[in-house]
Amino acid sequence: MRHCNRCRRKFYSEQSFHTHCCNRNDHPYCVSCRLPFRNIDDLHCHFYQYHDEDTSFSDSDCDSNEENSSNPCCHTCDRQFRSSASLYQHLAGSSRHNWCFVCSKDFSSPNALNQHLSSQVHRSRDIKCPLCSEQFKMASAIAQHIESGACHHAINRHNVTQAIHNLNLIPTISINRRITGNSESIPTSRAITTYSASECAYNGTAYECYLCDRTYNTLNALNAHLGSPAHDSKEFRCPKCQKQYSLISGLVQHIESEACGVARFEGVREQIKRKHLFDRFTGR
Repeated sequence: MRHCNRCRRKFYSEQSFHTHCCNRNDHPYCVSCRLPFRNIDDLHCHFYQYHDEDTSFSDSDCDSNEENSSNPCCHTCDRQFRSSASLYQHLAGSSRHNWCFVCSKDFSSPNALNQHLSSQVHRSRDIKCPLCSEQFKMASAIAQHIESGACHHAINRHNVTQAIHNLNLIPTISINRRITGNSESIPTSRAITTYSASECAYNGTAYECYLCDRTYNTLNALNAHLGSPAHDSKEFRCPKCQKQYSLISGLVQHIESEACGVARFEGVREQIKRKHLFDRFTGR
């Protein structure tokens, strides 16, 4: 685990700490050595001592000096640099750049960069499924994995939904899951409705879903649609914006997106990793 003393944040992998430091203009950081420094003067001393150079760029532009054509160049600023280390420090410190050092890509704004860094691209697979050996980047991916029945034949999305309802989470995220009338509300088991179609669903040109009028080329494709969550009732709601979802994985995805600010993305990951919300399936 790495700590950023400037931000007082914890990082669970070296790569995530490196990406964080590279993309913060106020963090004195040597990209080549992957070392943070207390201040910019210490960083300059490091460059003088270990890289035999300063961090400034040369006076020539990218196209003006033929003999320097092999030098690293920032095409956005039309500047050549003495080494890759100098170029990287420029990309990390310049307000003109919102550079991702992992993807070697510049973004249009700090917000666009932050959204990119928060995406699945830079997440390590460090959240383990409690039912099998698979590991995932996102909490919602584990939920989808278990809901699909991929890792345990006896567990599907209906079991997951009922288990989440029984957790008595605060704030309440379940829709109409309690019977009211006394001081102690009692969780109820939901009736599970399943659908299937026969050859009677063929309308002369395709197999038609009698619930939504979508059509499919084969009966198997129609029954796969009917067996999916497409027509499940809404079971969960966001406690902040009240948007409703059929599956807990949908609600978790919504929270991970930080669309309404109900929780931070990292907070969701840590809750899943520490509290093991699916432990009831393992008997722990």
